[in-house]
Amino acid sequence: MTKQTITPLRAALIFLAFTAYFYLLLFTLLPFLKANISLNPALYWFITGYFLFIPLFLCALALAKREGNSGAGQLLTALNLRPFDPRDWRYSIAGLLLSFVATGIIFGGFFLSQKWFGTRMLSTTPWFMQMEPFRGAEKLYLLAWLPMFFFNIVGEELLWRGYIQNRLSGKHAWLLCAFLWMIFHLPFGPDLLLMMFPVLLIIPYVFHKTQNTLTGIFIHGLFNGPVFVAVALGLVK
Repeated sequence: MTKQTITPLRAALIFLAFTAYFYLLLFTLLPFLKANISLNPALYWFITGYFLFIPLFLCALALAKREGNSGAGQLLTALNLRPFDPRDWRYSIAGLLLSFVATGIIFGGFFLSQKWFGTRMLSTTPWFMQMEPFRGAEKLYLLAWLPMFFFNIVGEELLWRGYIQNRLSGKHAWLLCAFLWMIFHLPFGPDLLLMMFPVLLIIPYVFHKTQNTLTGIFIHGLFNGPVFVAVALGLVK
């Protein structure tokens, strides 16, 4: 198994390239789908998400293989994927709980501000997604979301943590990755970026402490998944 270091510039270029690709999808593929295919509004984002996150997943594997790694074992090692040890569990659970608490404080602050001062609430839905709660048989659309969700979480964590952060040197590399990850989330709009701010810091830090990509998958998946399902089922507006 081989593993090469990368420069901050190369890391930034990978993040920026996928951010630009994200914007490209939002202004080309997404409107094309809406103009030409009649679907439930949520499915337009699911399809677009496949075009965004599968390339992230494949890019991480391709970059690791380019270093000379072959076979599942070498690729898992090259991308810092290993079973949890007790320390990983402690950091993962603490990181997940802190993410929920910090996000809850932000959301609660806006709720109180709306109640006391009449300001608007943060939107839990990005500007490009028209999300109505699934009712009846529409709940089966979550089956179309689930594979996209897998590539979203695993693709991002393999590339951002397993490949890029894993190969940056310096004890503050996690801060650079957190900043670049925030840039990647700019297309979601300021409301969601503000709500996600804690987890965008916490996951890179937890990886910095554990050097295990699975910790990021654990926190990212359990933070994003239940929230989206709650929005899809109308439990959160």
